[in-house]
Amino acid sequence: MNLSRRKFPLSVQQMTMVALFMALNIILSRFSLQLGPTNRISIAFLPNVLLGFFFGPWIAGIASVGTDLLKSMMFGNYGGFFIGYTFTAFLGGFIYGLFMHRPVVKWYHIALAIFFNTLISNIILGTLWIHIMYQTPILALLATRVPQNLIMAPVRFVIAHLVIGLPQLQSHYKKYRRF
Repeated sequence: MNLSRRKFPLSVQQMTMVALFMALNIILSRFSLQLGPTNRISIAFLPNVLLGFFFGPWIAGIASVGTDLLKSMMFGNYGGFFIGYTFTAFLGGFIYGLFMHRPVVKWYHIALAIFFNTLISNIILGTLWIHIMYQTPILALLATRVPQNLIMAPVRFVIAHLVIGLPQLQSHYKKYRRF
């Protein structure tokens, strides 16, 4: 196999969009509402939704890892670097891409992506990582994290559904999508 002829899978415009979504995630994560020591509300999930929508599961997952590492280096990422959160970031981007990278995104694709991200990334893994890092009892964490995520999941769904349905976004999708 001749590696010199192998083409990079993303164009310069696509790489620029990935970088912009990563930067937007970093900026939006700075504007979160802290609810106690283990809960916060943020719309920083939206750039990951768009990464999954435009570029699919692998690129969204890898870009989410890059974003997590950058946030960890720049801000200490709410307690310092922890590989579990990096894995969760990959999984979150991957799930969004798995369900939302398609020519026509239906409401149930968005609902499934939000559901699995909420359940796996936020409730199960996020709770486990906090338990491991701070030795907080899991049941005490679940008592606050489950209600927060039950409230935020519909909010995330509405926001993602509204943004994905924007006509301006659809024209960019046709131009920059990666199939």
